Amino acid sequence: MEKQVGNAWIKVNAPPTLALRTEAAEQAVPSYSLITTPAELAACTALLATEPVIALDTEASSFHRYRESVCLIQLSTRSRTFLVDPLRVTDLAPLGALLARPDMEVVIHDADYDLRILARHHDIRVEHIFDTLVAAELLNEPEIGLAALLAKYEGVKVDKKYQKADWSKRPLSKDMLDYAAGDTANLIALRDRMGSMLKEKDRWSWAVEEFGLLTDAPFDLPVNEEPPFLRLKGAKTLKPHQLAILREVHGWREGVAEQQDRAPFMILGNEVLLSLATDPPSTLNDLTARKGVNERTVQKHGRQILAAVKKGQELPKDQWPRLERPKRWQRDDDYEDRLKRLKATRDVLTTRYDLRPGIVAANQLLMEIARTLPGDLQALSGISGIRRYQVEHFGAELLRSL
Repeated sequence: MEKQVGNAWIKVNAPPTLALRTEAAEQAVPSYSLITTPAELAACTALLATEPVIALDTEASSFHRYRESVCLIQLSTRSRTFLVDPLRVTDLAPLGALLARPDMEVVIHDADYDLRILARHHDIRVEHIFDTLVAAELLNEPEIGLAALLAKYEGVKVDKKYQKADWSKRPLSKDMLDYAAGDTANLIALRDRMGSMLKEKDRWSWAVEEFGLLTDAPFDLPVNEEPPFLRLKGAKTLKPHQLAILREVHGWREGVAEQQDRAPFMILGNEVLLSLATDPPSTLNDLTARKGVNERTVQKHGRQILAAVKKGQELPKDQWPRLERPKRWQRDDDYEDRLKRLKATRDVLTTRYDLRPGIVAANQLLMEIARTLPGDLQALSGISGIRRYQVEHFGAELLRSL
């Protein structure tokens, strides 16, 4: 079915009937418009521009593909949903201009990844966000996943069966489009509830501060970014000669993944790479017996894997990767006692305010306070990463515990 929006005709699905359940309703498939041409995108953004708040989500290819791309963008008002196909409408400038408006509030759940891929692949900056996951953390919700929050506050049961689907394939099935439309259809209503609760608890300003940091994060370029092989969980516990092997097998896997345009873990899992570095195989039989390595992988890539392992083993010592040494502090016999007192004070504050420990102060922040001994609130506010609301509400008691 097609519907005219401005001068463009946009494909719209027929709205289904909603069957209610005893506790939570199965998620109704909202009526949505599929945007596949520049004219449709222009009409869509013109309509959205009249709204004060919209909801946004993205589906990407990173779970299945080496070359990450934004494969679908879901946008909802309080009553309508649009699905933008960026693989067919490659120029998203009209949408970028809309999302960059400071007066356009954009509701996202767990915004960090969505903001980063929109910035990385389409140079889009979302200027004014409301992250329902951050709101849930500030409200100390026991479950902060979108499905749990929608069930609790909107009575909607969400089926996440397409969460790890390959969104880069075309055409997308109707079931996948229906699923995608449901991701944003109820976000604004959830935002209304959580926004009211934040204001009731006098935590609205906390949320605004956190939202602003999320907005800036995709454009804060990392300084001296570490090599990708060191980002594997457990890599930094390895010795230099083991890191030499890990670097080689990781580089081999990246090359194969790029050539096949498959996610690297589909070639060989991270745990396998670490085991190759800590317990290097010397024969194909050794490799075949390795947990996480199947016979097909050995038949197809076994000799190349062994070659990468051998290359790492034969590297001269002066070419081994070495981790940057952590900052060394002068001996301080009272540091551990101060840190214990800070943690005890944090425990009191988390109970009093009904908060997660990390909202009062993460462990890394407490360690920095214990080491640097800020003498007053102004000095405390100069510590990297501390929030204004943490200084205002918890700073005085944290300093007293020193």
